[in-house]
Amino acid sequence: MTLLAVAFATAGAAVLVVLFLTQELPHSWTLWVVLAGTFFALEFSSVEVTGRLLISSSIMVEFTAAVAFGRHSAVLAVALMAAVAVLHPDDLRQRRWRQPAVNFGQLVVSASAGIAVFVPFLPAGPTTASDVPLIALGAAFAAVIHSTCNFLLVSFIVARMYPGKTMPSWSATLPTHIALTVLGAFGAILGAAFVLAGPMILPLMIVTFLVGHVGFATYSNLRRAHEETIKGFVKVVEALDPYTRGHTERVAHLCRMTGEWMGLSHERLEILRWAALIHDVGKVAVPADLLFKPGPLDDAEYGRMVRHMRVVEDSLAQATFLAPMVAVAAAHHAVVEGTATDPPVESRILAVADTFDAMTSTRSYRSAVTQADAFDHLRRRAEVLGEEVVTAFIAAVEASGEIYGSPDEESSAQVERLVRERAVRA
Repeated sequence: MTLLAVAFATAGAAVLVVLFLTQELPHSWTLWVVLAGTFFALEFSSVEVTGRLLISSSIMVEFTAAVAFGRHSAVLAVALMAAVAVLHPDDLRQRRWRQPAVNFGQLVVSASAGIAVFVPFLPAGPTTASDVPLIALGAAFAAVIHSTCNFLLVSFIVARMYPGKTMPSWSATLPTHIALTVLGAFGAILGAAFVLAGPMILPLMIVTFLVGHVGFATYSNLRRAHEETIKGFVKVVEALDPYTRGHTERVAHLCRMTGEWMGLSHERLEILRWAALIHDVGKVAVPADLLFKPGPLDDAEYGRMVRHMRVVEDSLAQATFLAPMVAVAAAHHAVVEGTATDPPVESRILAVADTFDAMTSTRSYRSAVTQADAFDHLRRRAEVLGEEVVTAFIAAVEASGEIYGSPDEESSAQVERLVRERAVRA
């Protein structure tokens, strides 16, 4: 991480040196301080909109500043704003320097690239009303370059600093890029309005920047509310059946590994993860005599349990945001039963992970099998579960180095004996 921090800090510093040599200083430091303060506040208030990707409406401020300061100062003025935005209070309190150094390089480089592309669209002389359409068009184009450059740099940083984490693809974040494009164009129009009308519209500009932020914050809060709702369902099931807690977490982990191995998009991985966490939520409607039976269910009992679970799943599917993950969870039952007709690959992954974890976990009526035996069982059922998914699942687990189930046949047999003895005493 130290090497990465030094590299990004050096890149950011080099860009600033070049800009100081080739650009003019902002003509109004008062205006620069106001815009830089607004930019900092928006960056400090960034919100998560998808898959750990933080976003703010600060791009509006950048393009407003670019127009307000003109083509001879635009890039330097915006780069300086980006440079001061890395001074986060948490970094100062914890005396961190690597993360701010990386952020410094990332923000300065992406901001400079976007505004540099925008400069040719700025008028060489005084800005007039007839220049506004071209300014807005150029800002929209430059905002695409800006957001793409920033996204690629963040993806590179995450891949190097957090190898176990994944970032959504560019296409998965397309709505975010479109929103930033619109905000960039609108910010440029505000900048033109400031040049034409003067400082009197500065308060209106600040309010507009805040409105842009509220839009992102509202979406983020809605997304967070959805996640809390799902977590609430999971907690209900965990309270009902303590075994479910460890089971759902392991299944979700196994699903993620397999989905990543198969190259699923970040959006599909998110749906798969939540489907894994709620795949047993239907247990809340299962009668206690079935849920806590001290032995395996026969076919009739299993069918009865599934019918009760599907009542809950059908009810949850009425909520629009839950529908995709409920559909995956519901279809996985049919995959396990061998009655599914063309189920989505996410349901097959969930079915394989669920089956594997059930076999490699000790229950009150049987012991866990070894991982090798569980793999053999999956291979025998590959035609039903999906050969491609089974192959990917086994490869992903083996590549992770994780071991599940009993360590060997002898241990499994010993646990089996203890389970039977306890059942007899009970």
